[in-house]
Amino acid sequence: MKKILFIFLLIFGFAFSTIDAAATPEQIKVATVDFQRILRESKLGQNYIKKARSNIEKKQSLLNKLSEQFNAKRNSFNEQKLVLEERKRDEKEEELAYKANELKRKREDFELEVRIADSRFQRDILRLLGSEVKVVAEQLGYDLVFSNEAPGLMFLNTELDITDKVLERMNK
Repeated sequence: MKKILFIFLLIFGFAFSTIDAAATPEQIKVATVDFQRILRESKLGQNYIKKARSNIEKKQSLLNKLSEQFNAKRNSFNEQKLVLEERKRDEKEEELAYKANELKRKREDFELEVRIADSRFQRDILRLLGSEVKVVAEQLGYDLVFSNEAPGLMFLNTELDITDKVLERMNK
């Protein structure tokens, strides 16, 4: 949070340093965008959530079935292990250990798949959101637009960019 505040103040410092001496801070128009609300309420976000939920429910159902099968095998083994001969008991224990690891890997793969899909979607919607924010900001005359959360600065009026002046001074 401190880092975001520092960056925010730093950007404002740069922005104010590029404005004419007669300009006042009231002339800079700043806006915010609620990224989470965009995700929840946009058609794109709602479609993704429906699709993701459906995919998650299918995979969760499959994982639940595999888990039930594993539990049934483990319970069956626990009931029989006292009467099984040692070699057979060792084989079944190895098989159960293998099945437990397989189930764990499938759960981890599923969680990774969900995280990857979410990050891809967020990257794609951020690209679209960035271009839409730029259009709206320019139409409404905003100089700076920040997201309420990450990624931070979403739009900066190019007139506030002092990169050329900084480069000029650094290259003297």
